[in-house]
Amino acid sequence: MSPDEGAFDLLIRGGTIVDGSGAPPFVGDIGLREGRIIAVGRVEGPAARTIDAAGLAVSPGFIDVHSHDDAAVMSTCMDFKLMQGVTTVIAGNCGAGVAPLRDDGSFAIPGMDTVLGALPEVTWRTFGEYMQAVERSEPAINVGCFVPHGVVRYRHLGMDHRAPSAAELGAMRADVEEGMAAGALGLSTGLIYPPGAFAQTEELIALTDAVAEHGGIYMSHIRDESGRLLDAVSEAIRIGREAGTPVQISHHKASGRSNWGKTEDSIALIERERDAGTDVTFDAYPYTAASTVLAVMARAPEPLPPEAILVSSVSGQPEWEGKTVAQLADNFACSPDEAIRRVLAADPGALAVFFLMHEDDVRRVLAHPLCMIGSDGIPSAGKPHPRLYGTFPRVLGKYVREEKLMALEEGVRKMTSLPAARMGLGDRGLLKAGYAADIAVFDPDAISDRATYEDPRQYPAGIEYVIVNGQVAAERGELRTAVRAGRLLRRGAASRPQEEREASHGH
Repeated sequence: MSPDEGAFDLLIRGGTIVDGSGAPPFVGDIGLREGRIIAVGRVEGPAARTIDAAGLAVSPGFIDVHSHDDAAVMSTCMDFKLMQGVTTVIAGNCGAGVAPLRDDGSFAIPGMDTVLGALPEVTWRTFGEYMQAVERSEPAINVGCFVPHGVVRYRHLGMDHRAPSAAELGAMRADVEEGMAAGALGLSTGLIYPPGAFAQTEELIALTDAVAEHGGIYMSHIRDESGRLLDAVSEAIRIGREAGTPVQISHHKASGRSNWGKTEDSIALIERERDAGTDVTFDAYPYTAASTVLAVMARAPEPLPPEAILVSSVSGQPEWEGKTVAQLADNFACSPDEAIRRVLAADPGALAVFFLMHEDDVRRVLAHPLCMIGSDGIPSAGKPHPRLYGTFPRVLGKYVREEKLMALEEGVRKMTSLPAARMGLGDRGLLKAGYAADIAVFDPDAISDRATYEDPRQYPAGIEYVIVNGQVAAERGELRTAVRAGRLLRRGAASRPQEEREASHGH
């Protein structure tokens, strides 16, 4: 196959192409020009640069379908994702985010401000203006956004534990509609986190109805991932069914020893609902530990033993980070409950890692064809959960190569074409002529995660090149920080540079 005209900007030659579709790999070349894939297969023609990919796998760039990088995409070089081969992050998850703002200029839900990364100067008020700010920041990675229900509710009801009035619900719906009209991918909820936890199902159906009018999806950190897991899955499905939207269940799991094995029932429920006509999918990360705000999990109905809670980020107390609650209780010479109280007194937004899942559930969820990969990484200070640095290589190293839970092409599909189709990213997720040139080149025999709970800030092994919109952003273990080739990705729109879009709209 030859290019239509001119030389290639980049030619990747002789790699094992894992095209994202789930089809078997094949050896071939890929020619790129002006941020697009021009040719795939046997490619001839001159190129400004050629990469010899013999013996390496070449796949679409990975899509992190569940990130909390809302602020980090503007304030960091996103090394923790790019070095994994991730070229697109989906932000605004779990009902948490940085827009829209309240009338007093605030947005941060109490206790949740540590989750989203370091903030740049806030120059926006509406969700659409936040998306424009992301675009103007020239992010290093592609970014798609969900309207966060918790922030919308906080804007109009604060932390009130009540149903909204008709006027308040109308104002919330207007915020959702504004974000969707600006190109948001859908609405997200985090139904264990106040104030989102205060929402009744009917409120969520009413707001998701506005999402349906724009062709978006409903994505939820469901109300319970432990004893009432099946009820919570059913609620999410009901919301999508009644509003007329697809449903994405975030980081699907069964939490707590007494609930281990319940993913067998929850997946069966999802399959039945799909057979009945509701479009439901889910995502997961490849670890048996979760991580979130310590204060929320401290209220969990099934308390974890103190040795199963690892404090990961405490503002002003770095010496506490990386220690379990049991270790802190020993250090403080107090009870575990009192140790948690001391941590929260020092930092109400302290984060922790919770060892609460069983490997059998993790494997069952990951292996299912409806499951895509989302890191749920928290770009915090301290010692974050290693999923922030290791999720995608861990899937391809541990679960594909070592344990053979799935074939390489299936592991890649879960992190490329499956999430791209789910999120309405029409020109991403496949190595196909005309698609955006987001590409990961990796050694399938060496790719592995290095991040650990003790030392999480370690880049993975085996990622050779990461290409974002045709530009090499990482090369042989080195991040090219000057390359900020990411784009804001709006729902249903093929991504073009901002200047092209402005020209086509006459601005």
